[in-house]
Amino acid sequence: MKKILRYSLLLTAFTLVMTSCEKDDTDMADIIAQYQIEPVSIELDNSQLNETADVPVTDENDSTYNDYVENTTWSKVINIYFQGGTAEVNGSVPGVMVQTSGAHVTVINMSGPVKFVVNGATTDGSLKFYGDKRFQLMLNEVSIANPGGAAINNQGSKSMYVVVADGTVNNLQDGSEYTMVDEEDQKAALFSEGQIIFSGKGVLSVTAVGRGGIRSDDYIRVRPGVKINVNSSALDGLRANDGIIIDGGVINIEVTGAGAKGVRSGGAMAVNGGRLVAIGHGDNRITTTDGVVDTATCAACYCDSLLTVNGGDMRLKTTGDGGKGLNAKQDVVFKGGSLQAVAIGAKKVKKPKGVKIDGNFSINGGYFYTYSRRSDPLDVSGVLNVASGYKTYDSSPKVLTIAY
Repeated sequence: MKKILRYSLLLTAFTLVMTSCEKDDTDMADIIAQYQIEPVSIELDNSQLNETADVPVTDENDSTYNDYVENTTWSKVINIYFQGGTAEVNGSVPGVMVQTSGAHVTVINMSGPVKFVVNGATTDGSLKFYGDKRFQLMLNEVSIANPGGAAINNQGSKSMYVVVADGTVNNLQDGSEYTMVDEEDQKAALFSEGQIIFSGKGVLSVTAVGRGGIRSDDYIRVRPGVKINVNSSALDGLRANDGIIIDGGVINIEVTGAGAKGVRSGGAMAVNGGRLVAIGHGDNRITTTDGVVDTATCAACYCDSLLTVNGGDMRLKTTGDGGKGLNAKQDVVFKGGSLQAVAIGAKKVKKPKGVKIDGNFSINGGYFYTYSRRSDPLDVSGVLNVASGYKTYDSSPKVLTIAY
C-alpha cells in the first residue's frame, strides 16, 4: 500500500509538472533530481579521533568497576614470544601452566589475575586459555595466523582484558577450515566465552576467512583510544551474545559473507562515544531446514535487544540484496551523537532499508540520517516519537534527516 501510494503521488506530481510545462519553460531537471538523490559517502575511516580522557570508575559498587583493567593489580606476569614455528614462554606463576606445541600455546590459569604479554609473529600458531579467572592479555606488536581455527581462544567464562599496547600494530587471522574440539566453541578469529574488554592506544586488525572476526558469548566493551579493524569474508565482524558497549575508540568493520552482520549484539547495545564504521557487502543467505525456507539479510549493524545511542559517530552501509544499514529487532532510543545509515543494494529477495526497527523509535537529540536507494529509508513497526526542538526534519522518498 505504501509503495502504491508513493508511486501515485509521484505520478500526480509529474503529471502536474508536465501540464505546467506546456504553459511555461519549467526546467524538469530540478524535479527529476529530487528522485535521483545520491547518499552521503560512507567508507572505512582510520583518521585520528580526538577523544576525551578515559577515566576509570573507582567506586567498587559501580556495576562497571570490574570492566577497568586499571582497577586490578597485575603483579603476576608471563611473556609469550612467537617466532615462526615456535613460541617461547618467559615467567613462572604458581597455579599457571603453559604448554607449547610448535607455535600453538595453551594456558591453564588457576591463579587469579595474571597478565600475559604477547609479541612476535607466526603463520601457524594460536593462543588458547582455560580457567575461570579473569586475566589481562596485552598485545604488544604480535601477529598470529592459525590455519586450523581461532588465533586467540578463551575458553574461560571470566573477563579477558585485551590491552592493545600503545603505538603497536597487531594482527590476528583465523583459518578457512576449523579443527574442532569436542564441547568447545571457537566461533571467530578472536573468541571468548567470557567478556572481552578492549583498551589501550594501539591498533588491532582481525582478518576472518573461516568464521567471524571478534566474538564473545558474553558481552564486549570497547574503551576510548583503541583502534580495531575487522575484515570478514565469512561470518559477522563483531558479535556478542549478551551485549555491546562502545564507549570510544575507532572501529572499522567490513563483511562480505552472505547474510553477515558487521556488528551483531544479542543483548542490549549502547553507543556512548567513538567512531564506528561498518560496511556489509553480502547478499541474502537462504537456508532450508525440514522444508522451511529462512532468509537472512546482511546488515551493517544488527541488534536483537534495546539499542541506545548517547553519543559517538555511527556510519553504516550495505550494498547487497535486501541489506539493512541498521536492523533493530526491539526499541531504539537515540539521545545524541551521529548516525548515518545507507542501503544501496538490490531489491530482489528482500527490501533494502537504511534503518529498520521492529520496536519503537524515540529521538530527542543528535544527528540522524538514513537513505535507501530502492525502498523506505526508515521503517518503524512500532511508535515513532520525534521530540520537539529539532532544527531539521526533512523527508523524501529516499532520505530522512533529523537534526537537533
